Amino acid sequence: MPILRPLPKEEPNIFNYATSELSQDAIICYILEWAKTENKVLNKNLHILAIAFLDSLFNKFNIKPKTYEKIIIKKQYGDKKNKIDILCVINDKFVLLIEDKTNTKNHSDQLKRYVKKVELDFKEMKILPIYFKTGDQSNYDNIIKNKYKTYLREDFLKVLNLNNTNNDIVENYKNYLQNIDNAINSYKILEINHWRYNSWKGFFITLKEKLGEGNWKYVSNARGGFLGFWWNLHSNDDYNIYLQIDHNMQKITVKLSSKTDTLIEKSILNQWKKHIPFKEEEISIIKPKTVRSGKTMTIGILENEFRITDDKNIIDIDKTITFIKEIEKIKLEKFSKI
Repeated sequence: MPILRPLPKEEPNIFNYATSELSQDAIICYILEWAKTENKVLNKNLHILAIAFLDSLFNKFNIKPKTYEKIIIKKQYGDKKNKIDILCVINDKFVLLIEDKTNTKNHSDQLKRYVKKVELDFKEMKILPIYFKTGDQSNYDNIIKNKYKTYLREDFLKVLNLNNTNNDIVENYKNYLQNIDNAINSYKILEINHWRYNSWKGFFITLKEKLGEGNWKYVSNARGGFLGFWWNLHSNDDYNIYLQIDHNMQKITVKLSSKTDTLIEKSILNQWKKHIPFKEEEISIIKPKTVRSGKTMTIGILENEFRITDDKNIIDIDKTITFIKEIEKIKLEKFSKI
């Protein structure tokens, strides 16, 4: 994860209000426009930044054009079914297909359709599909499957931090993205009882990276919703068992989910009641206040605070991972075969 960068005293920033993907489309196109040779005399620093931006996009494909002689930018290209956010045609040879996302994710088969559309329209050119994402999502498996290269917030910030452009639009956008990045990484510097929503998101991103598995997302429910992280899934004949963290509850829970569209049988529930509460050395798993049979249900709650901290109550991520692995081990050895 990138290092937190201190920002100058906050001034009003238009991008705190212009948060849509259309606004981000505009800033991407705006910077690309500055890469044109004729704009170099207008603002040398912006031109250098724009060339670095183009280089960083091509680097994703291990391609390095010698020069950018001709640049054609097309916004919202295509028809109603295939509305491509940005196309950038370079030297009549390459087409950068940019699918731009902030906090939304790709859906249906849009990525595949967009490539087919551009391949038909630019038959003699090399298509370079990019999934441009400044928000965060749990995984990019589908993007990689569709042969897009991911270009993430950290990639863009590396370029934007190369030099000071003395341009209010670009500097505002850079500060806006840096504020998001700082919020995501705030779990590293805040006491755990002061974590905010984005602190948990940053923690879940790191947790997935360190554990090598898991997924996270926001779940809407009648109680106001929560950001959840799920991992360590094992399957029995009739149900799945896995671990979950709910950012509101701030606890690790042991969950069961039906493998069909039916409720988990009461006989299975009765089996579990014999094994929880459970205590072994420093790990204590207790029963929820109520346990009802359902398609998904909580059958155990880790009583311990699972986030191991230093003397300032700031998380020690390595010790936390070690403790979580002990919980995984108990869940596998004691519970998964019930």
